[in-house]
Formats: sequence, structure tokens, C-alpha cells
Amino acid sequence: MAAPQPTVTPRRIFVMGDPQAPMAKVMAVLASHALLGADGRLVNDVVLVSIGDHFDYDLDDPVGAGAEGLRTLRWLASHDPAQVRLLFGNHDAARVMELAGLDDVRFAAARALGRSIKETRRREGAEAAARRQRDEFAAQFPDVATPGLAARDYASFSESQRELVIELLLRGRFHLALSGVLPDGRAVLLTHAGVTTRELAMLGMPDERDPHRLAAALERQLRAAVDARRTEWQSGARTPLSLEPLHIAGAAGNEGGGLLYHRPACVDRVGGDPAWELDPARPRRFEPRSLPRGLRQVAGHTGHRKCKAELGHDWFTAAAHQKEIGGIRTLRVDGDVVTYDLGILDDRPGAADLYLIDGEMRFTAAADYALLPLAELIVPV
Repeated sequence: MAAPQPTVTPRRIFVMGDPQAPMAKVMAVLASHALLGADGRLVNDVVLVSIGDHFDYDLDDPVGAGAEGLRTLRWLASHDPAQVRLLFGNHDAARVMELAGLDDVRFAAARALGRSIKETRRREGAEAAARRQRDEFAAQFPDVATPGLAARDYASFSESQRELVIELLLRGRFHLALSGVLPDGRAVLLTHAGVTTRELAMLGMPDERDPHRLAAALERQLRAAVDARRTEWQSGARTPLSLEPLHIAGAAGNEGGGLLYHRPACVDRVGGDPAWELDPARPRRFEPRSLPRGLRQVAGHTGHRKCKAELGHDWFTAAAHQKEIGGIRTLRVDGDVVTYDLGILDDRPGAADLYLIDGEMRFTAAADYALLPLAELIVPV
């Protein structure tokens, strides 16, 4: 009589968009997809990828939001690395880049002054605010890139967050890129904000379209950057991490740009600022036609409302126009034709596809928040 064969439970793999929401909301989203067990942890057959950005969602209560982000990231990281993979977002990176040298007291002062300058801009105009930024903010906080960085972008920062991000980087828990396979067999590159021809050229791989090889190359960049800081961080020094030139941290009055900051935009739109948005030294936006043709990507970072504000309206399908918030979406470039639509479009060989999964978690009902399923997840070694 043959020995009984062990039962192999198929894995369910999901990618979650930016978890910038209270931890209770994150848990409600996971519960709505039947990913949690009775103990409040992920069930054994689930593999979860967080697309990055675990902090900063509530300007009205930055301290409370900061504590919630810390809880969420700790909970995710408490799972085995084989079960939870964390991609590195710009809000995660800022803790060990722009904010590496700040303590809680000094950051609170920078945030308060930044908010005061924002109020000056509202009441007295841009010139008065710029004068205060130059005469007060830059003088008191020369190591904080802009008032907006403290008052808005990273307002929920705390030293505890930075220490957790450093710990996770040293343990190899954060990834700059992963690759995977969609249920229909399409191979995809997973990063926080997507890659363009700029990043491929910087990697020395301008013609590469294999997601697995690109993920491995990006992972080598992060590992080298962390190794360059390992001894200092382990000794207690808080030297900023550097991923330049792929990703540029904000400094000296300039916001950051590049790999983890950029997002797609129609640079000719009304109200756009092409010189700032496409600054080659620190690009904040990218023209969709700079997406590598033939590469399929999954990214977070950019929600539907931001796309409605900054993409060309003639790129939208009727369904995308009508949707108000959230959802998984496809930005496709086929030849020179740009299309923005809801869901994952049927495959189009040779096109550049960016599957955007930031579903604006804080503002979307948990039952309506979509996760992206994968048939396979590949982690570079």
C-alpha cells in the first residue's frame, strides 16, 4: 500500500496598494478578502506584498497617523519574510534619507514653522511665504529640504519610525523591486512607483525588458546602498541612505525626484510646470511615453484622483472618467497612443503597461478595496 502523499496547500498571493490608512482600515481590507485568521494574522496559505508607503495619511492628526503607520509596518514585518514582502516607497525612504538626522523635538518645530509658512502663503501670497522660507526656515532647518516636507509630505515622522525602517533594511526586509506573474501568465515588474527609460539607462540595461532581471538589478542597488551604511547604522550613526542617481532625496530647498518620487503626468496640461516636473536632475513626473515598451509593471504611489488631475483627459476611457476614487487601473502606451482605463486590460504585446494599484485606502470602503492577485511571486536572490 502506497504511503499517503502530503497535502500541498496552494498559495494565494496578493499585492496591496499603499497602506496609508489607520491600521484598523488595513486589517478590514485584508479581512474583506478573507486573508486573516481568527488570531488576527495572515492565514498560512497567503503571501502578501505591500507596494510601499506605510506612513503619512492624516495632516489633521500627524502624531496619531504616525503611530498608526508604525503599528501597521510592525505588524506586517512580524510575519515571516516568505509570507510578507515589503516594497520600499518614498515615504519609507524619507525616514532614512531626508529625515535621517532629525529627532522628534526638532522635527515638531520644523513642522510647526512649515505650517505657519503655509498659512502665510494663504493669507499674504507666495512672495511673503518665500521670504519666510528663506529667512526663517532655511536658517533654522538647513537640513530639511522644504517647509512642505515637514508640514505636509512627511508630517507624521517620528524617530521610532526611522529606527524601524533602519532595522528592516539591515535585515533585508525591504525590497526595491520584485517580479511576478499575473494569473493570465503575464510577467510583471513590481516597484513602488514604476521605472522609465531613465532608470533602465542608469542601470546600464536600456534594452532589457525581462522583469526578473530588472528586479534583480534594482535589488542589487538597494543592497549596495544599505551595505554602505551598515557599519555606521549599527554603531548608532544616522547617516542618510543614498540611492542616487536612481532616486534623489530632497535637499537645500529642492524636493526629491526620480525612482520613488516620479509619477505619470501630461506635462502639457493646464497648470503644469514642465521645467520643475521634468527636471533631469530630480524628475517629479514622467511622460507616459517614456515607459519602456514591452515591459509590464505593477506600481502604487499614484491614486485615481491624482491621475484625473494630472493625466491627459483625452487618454481616459469613459469608465475611467466616470470613476471618482480608488481602484486598480491600467496606463498603457501602444505606439504613441496613451490609454488610461479601469482594471487590468487584456494583454497587448509590445505595449508599455503600468498597472496602478494605489486604491486610496483611507478613502475607499474596505469591501471595495481591490488587491491584485498574482499566480507567482519571484524574489531576487
